[in-house]
Amino acid sequence: MIKFKKTLKELKSVGQMLKVGLQKELIAQKHNATGRLSRGLKYHIKGNVLNIYSSVSYWKAVNNPSFARIPNLNAIKSWLNAKRRNGTLVEPKWGSNPSSILRRMNQKGYGNRNYNGSMREPYDFYVEGNKLPRRTNFAGYVANKFSKEVAIKLAPSIGADVASMIREKIKNNTKAKAS
Repeated sequence: MIKFKKTLKELKSVGQMLKVGLQKELIAQKHNATGRLSRGLKYHIKGNVLNIYSSVSYWKAVNNPSFARIPNLNAIKSWLNAKRRNGTLVEPKWGSNPSSILRRMNQKGYGNRNYNGSMREPYDFYVEGNKLPRRTNFAGYVANKFSKEVAIKLAPSIGADVASMIREKIKNNTKAKAS
């Protein structure tokens, strides 16, 4: 059986390095409002595989902003119900059916209305940091950024583990008894 003792020890330090890199990238992209996503980043080593995951459900929306732009029908329904309860619902000309509102949002965008009733440009959910070229797929950006450093950190420990396994095989083969 192959034992990667030194490699596993080095994988722990690589996991910590990637976790810190992701946290710093969240700060650089202004995704650190409450710090909950940053604190939710974890790494886990099973076998010889390093997994980095988040316990926060909106990780996917932050990593891929187009995911956050998908309107939610249930959110539209609860918004309509709240507007009806407090009496502030103004019936739009296309109706207040949640499905028709969702359809119109998908076709026309999510912007607020101008004074003449026409739709503005689609609303940007986050403005500060939007000009970063790495705005989407920040996890992939961090993985690419640290790929060479990960290779440099793991190569010596993998080499040491392979050399140890070869020494063990040679030691076991020389114990043969002559008859």
